[in-house]
Amino acid sequence: MPTRINARLDDDLAARVEALRRKTGMTITEIVEAALEAWTEQVGRARPGPAHAFQAAGFIGSGRGPRHLARNAKAELTRSLGRKA
Repeated sequence: MPTRINARLDDDLAARVEALRRKTGMTITEIVEAALEAWTEQVGRARPGPAHAFQAAGFIGSGRGPRHLARNAKAELTRSLGRKA
């Protein structure tokens, strides 16, 4: 059995949906179904964000190092990169 939904649209979105209805000949139900299908497909294919990628690559975690590194991380990075240039 189909599920009925009730949604409130602002005037701009309602006008765009109505324009789509006139242009395509689709019913409002068909437009809403197509939009929800496309959106759920897009969300389902969405990749995790950058933090997940860094974590998966081992860049996020804990480690050991000199105690001063936590206080001087920028200076240490600058010094390290200067040696490589």
